Amino acid sequence: MKTIHNNLILLLFLFAISCTSISEDEIITDTPPPTDTIQTSPPVQSKDVINLINDTFAGSKYIVVGSKSLKFMLAFNTSLNGNNLTFEALQNRLPIVMQDNLGNQYDIFGRVSNGPNVGEKLTPMNAFMGYWFSWGTFYPGLEIYGDAKTRPNLGKTVAGSDDWLIPKDKVFRGASRDGIPAIDDPKFVTSKGEKRPEDELMVGVRINNTSKAYPHGILNWHEIVNDKIDDVYFSVVYCPLTGTATVWDRNINGQITTFGVSGFLYNSNVVPYDRNTNSNWSQMLQKSVQGTLSGNNADNLLVLETSLSTWKLVAGNFSLLSTKTGYSRDYGRNPYGNYPTNKTINFPINFEDNRLNPKERVLGVIIKGNAKAYRFSSF
Repeated sequence: MKTIHNNLILLLFLFAISCTSISEDEIITDTPPPTDTIQTSPPVQSKDVINLINDTFAGSKYIVVGSKSLKFMLAFNTSLNGNNLTFEALQNRLPIVMQDNLGNQYDIFGRVSNGPNVGEKLTPMNAFMGYWFSWGTFYPGLEIYGDAKTRPNLGKTVAGSDDWLIPKDKVFRGASRDGIPAIDDPKFVTSKGEKRPEDELMVGVRINNTSKAYPHGILNWHEIVNDKIDDVYFSVVYCPLTGTATVWDRNINGQITTFGVSGFLYNSNVVPYDRNTNSNWSQMLQKSVQGTLSGNNADNLLVLETSLSTWKLVAGNFSLLSTKTGYSRDYGRNPYGNYPTNKTINFPINFEDNRLNPKERVLGVIIKGNAKAYRFSSF
């Protein structure tokens, strides 16, 4: 009887060890962790400086809020409930970054966290990050905030050919269709999951208080992730060659589609295709440029592209795209080597604009087919 008792104790001990040996890092899920509320904890104290620019471009008033040290820039319309507001930056209050003249305080996603309009949101501008050369070639002569230098290609346009809205002879084949495989069944770890470098850039998405982050280290190999949060279906589209990240609504004309990598490149920029119609799209132009949906515009959702360390400060509980993609890739290695830091452009482009280093990352704001660029040096 004593032997049975001792064996039972041993089994219970081994069971306890086996339970505690399963770390949170190993939990893989395709559903997000519990969402946070409007504010779950006191603001984070940070010595990083946040600046804010009030600007007007193409008849629209908006603000650009950003921080060079925190590696983010975002743009929002200044109107809330029909009221045109004025804003100022707030320091040491992350995730809160600014307040308006009515006393509303806003988090980094443009949501009122405190004040008379708590819970409401500013409308994000159509804006995203990218290498300077990509903005210079797609929007020739675009204005750079705070830069009075001559705009070299102002007024030049590009005409389409054959059945393309862009010149077909400038569309190059970089890979076979789906030769770069999109991630269609993404898996996620919790915010304390797989270890990634703190300074690695992430594409951050926040919908209905649910946050997800997509590391550049994974996107470099796949370029597109088809995902959803609640009833919002979207595709994260990232081009390693132009450094551009967009998040497109996958509901097109009432039909849910997925996007894949066509293998085509235009101005060294990725050309996704939608799988419902096989139409080809330009990421930078944000529209279909060939096929059944030619001329249709993509609906670009708010994108917060920043470092993992900053994302941890502002996103609360979040899901991190896992390296368990179903593909054998070295997600700690950039397949393009030192491309992000050199001046090489791998494929021909229509226009070269030498006002800035071709690989300098800027925020581009697009209004009515025109664009304006903002540099981190402005923040």
